[in-house]
Formats: sequence, structure tokens, C-alpha cells
Amino acid sequence: MSIERNLREMELQREKYWLRYPHTSPLKLRWRAIAVRHCFHVLPGESILELGAGSGLWTEHLTEVLRGENPITAAVLNACLADQALEKHLPNVTVARLQDFGSDLPEGSFDYIVGTAILSHNRYEQNLRALHRFLKPGGQILFFEANHWNPQVFAKNVIPGVGKWAGQPDCQIAMKKYKLMQAASRQGFTQIEITPFDIVHPRIPRALIHASQSLSYVVEHAPGIKELCGTLYIWAKKPGGPERRSGVNLAARPELFGSTSVVVPCHNEEMNVPRLVEGLLGLYGPYIHEIVIVNDNSTDRTAVVTREIMTKEPRIRLLDREPPNGVGRALRDGFSAATGRYILAMDCDFLYILPELRDLFDSIARGKDGAMGSRFSYESILVNYPFPKILCNRLFHLLVNLLCRLHVRDLSNNLKLFRAEILRNLNIDQPGFAANAETGLKPLLAGYDIEEVPISWINRSIDMGSSSFKVLKVAPGYLLALLNVLRRKRISRSEAALPKHQPVGERR
Repeated sequence: MSIERNLREMELQREKYWLRYPHTSPLKLRWRAIAVRHCFHVLPGESILELGAGSGLWTEHLTEVLRGENPITAAVLNACLADQALEKHLPNVTVARLQDFGSDLPEGSFDYIVGTAILSHNRYEQNLRALHRFLKPGGQILFFEANHWNPQVFAKNVIPGVGKWAGQPDCQIAMKKYKLMQAASRQGFTQIEITPFDIVHPRIPRALIHASQSLSYVVEHAPGIKELCGTLYIWAKKPGGPERRSGVNLAARPELFGSTSVVVPCHNEEMNVPRLVEGLLGLYGPYIHEIVIVNDNSTDRTAVVTREIMTKEPRIRLLDREPPNGVGRALRDGFSAATGRYILAMDCDFLYILPELRDLFDSIARGKDGAMGSRFSYESILVNYPFPKILCNRLFHLLVNLLCRLHVRDLSNNLKLFRAEILRNLNIDQPGFAANAETGLKPLLAGYDIEEVPISWINRSIDMGSSSFKVLKVAPGYLLALLNVLRRKRISRSEAALPKHQPVGERR
């Protein structure tokens, strides 16, 4: 059986599958499109090949999520489906009808190649070889394929007759993580990431799908259970390419030009400071009023490399702190020193998510008082998030929402763009990481109009150093921060209830 025949059968079966669940398929397809954007951190103009695009069901979501800014080649294997895709007239999308998979697409032409339920067939290694050839040096792939160890998928592939009864093509197989990793490595891919993904079943009632997704954030990262997810998230890179991505100006809001002070608390971040500064100025230069590097008593060359940058870029400021250390102390000093109309607080290792910051700027331009990057929104993506951290985070936010009568999904992330006076006037009590909860919670309780913006979270790479965040060490601080906020809120209400003429000293 040829690879073209395999792909045709996979494409037809996948099309029937998505159409079978009209209530949940659009949401799940959108989540996967968002995963493409967040995991690649796609910049405008970068090219995408969608393999097995069918009638364009997923292509519609891809072009919407990417704002129509990226040329998408929708490669279709079946003529009838290609006609349907053409009829959609999707912006910046070229529908390519493939007959010879190996030669119909130009080599070395695409920045990214994506697909869903199209790679899991018995010639997938040959498929990977072709994908490697189609990519530019440094290009990446992202596929969502059936996970062998999911009980339903396992039954279809192991029990005779079940797969055929379910309409599965003869060529279809379920993917085994480690075997797939070996095959991708043999074809020349590097930085291979294969993670069980998406435990939300398509038969779930639409009314329950968001609640199920909230639970799935925990379940999908729980040891053992995560191996049973229905899908494998397959991410890999072709070696080579430029060390730095070509600069694209994402500062498209003239009203924000020269407005923003970026405050970055740094402890031993000499590897990340130069790249962070370069990325911020390259993507958002017109917005940047200054970048305040708060050197929180680093023992490496953080201060030295910052001073070297300052000789070339006058917008860089170095704030050297005296002991004791602490993220909260560093943020407090940085906010006091910032002079812009807005303050963007962020960690130094947020290098890869810089393209996503424009969602925060867009939120401010729409008139919001502030925007917070949310790792747990309905449109966020997490890769290898440590289970203890995700469990503690979800429990903390459950308490916040119950006790403070809020509906917030992630206020403890240090990625916030607020009007400067909000953060300058904020009383930060916690000296450590728990200050990040205060900078989110206190403005919300004060009544400011704060919006949560979806972002991604990706585990730190080796060349970015290691995080000093330790769950058992910092968790009590988060709980203490919440209790202090509640105590002060109760005191404020009690004072407000006193008669206006009664002096404070006469209270009983």
C-alpha cells in the first residue's frame, strides 16, 4: 500500500470523525489550532503546511487563530475534499491537491508543518522523512495523533474486529511514544517532545466541556493517568536555521508608543538577559519606554552583562538590590523605579512567549486597566508542567474564587501589564514568589478592570538555567498572602460600617 493511499484513507476517516461530533469538534479543533500558535509562537509571515487538510475544518481555525497573517498551504489528498476546501475561500490559504506526496510539495519551503489524526498509519516513518525534507532548516512539526495506551484506542488496535467495526482504515495504527521518538530521531529530527494530550472525550455534552477541560489540566499531568490521554502531542525540530528569528515589528498600536516600562526581577540570569532585551526591543521596540533589570543579588554576571547592554541601548536600566533577596522585594523596588505610563512585569525566562505579549498590549489598547497572562485559561497550552505545581496552583485558585467571590483562572503568574499607578501604589507584603499572587489579587479586589489573556507554559530548556521556584518552600507564602488579603478586606468592611462621625479611637 502506497503512502498516498494511506494518507487518503486517513484523511477521509478523520473528516468523518470530526463531523460525527458537531457539538464538541469545533472546540477541540480550536484548542489544537491555539496549540499551534502557542507552541511555535508563530510570527506574522511564517509559512505553514497543513498535511491532510481535508475540507478545511481545522484550516478555518488555524487561519482565525493566526489572524490570517501566515501563508497556509492546505495539502489535501482527496479531490472531493479539496473542492470543499476551495469553496471556503479562507484568507491567506492555498489549497494544494496532492497526488504524489513525495514530489508535489517543494523541499525546504515551510517554517512549520502541522496535522491532526493523519500521521498514525503504518508508513509513518516514511511520512516523517518527507516532512523533514519539506521543512526549512530550523523548521518544526506539530501533530496530534492517537495514543496507543488510551483504552479506547488500544481496543481498536489490539482486539480483532473492533477497529474495523469502528470504521478505522486498515493502515491506521496507534502511536507508541518511545517508538515514535526513535523513528523521528532516525529521520533527523531533534528536540523531540511527545506528550500525552487531551483527555476530554468528544462525546461529552457541550455544556460540560469547559468544566471538563478545567479538570483535565490536572488529570493530563497526573503521573500514570496522563499516559491514558487519547492523543499524543508530537513536536520536533529540523536542525539548522538561524540562531535568532527574523525580527517582526508587533507594535501596531500608536497610542502605546513609548508607554511601557518593563520590570524584570533577575537572580542569576546572565544567560537570559541579553536574549530577553533583544527580543523585547525587536518585537515591541516602539512600545518600550525602558527596561528595568532588577538584579536581585545575583552571584553570576547578570549585572555585568546588563551594563554591557546599557552602553549600546539607553533604554536599559540596572537596579542593583541589597540583601535580602526575594521576588517580592525585587518587584516592589522595580515598580517604584519605573517611569512609564504602563508597567509590564515579567520573568527573565519568558523568552519563548514574547510573541504572545501583543495580546496583553491589545487588551490595554481596548481600554482595560490591566492584563494578566493566564496559563490556565480555556485557550492556554501547557507542556510538561510539573504535577505538584499544577495541583497547588489549582487548589490555590479554587480557594481564591471561593473566598474572594471571584472567577479568575490564573492570577499568580508574573506576566502582567497594568497601568503604572496600580503597581506603584500596590502594597506588596510577601518577600518571595507569593508576591505574584498579590499583584494579581489586590488589583482585582480593588475593582480594577483586569483581563486574563491566554499564554503558554513550556518547561525551561537547559540553556535557560534552572528555576529557583520550589513548591513546598513557596506554597505557605501564597496561602499567607491570601489570608492577609482576606483579613484586610474584612477590616476595611468593618471600618466602612462604623458611623461616619465616630472617631477611630472610640471604636468598641
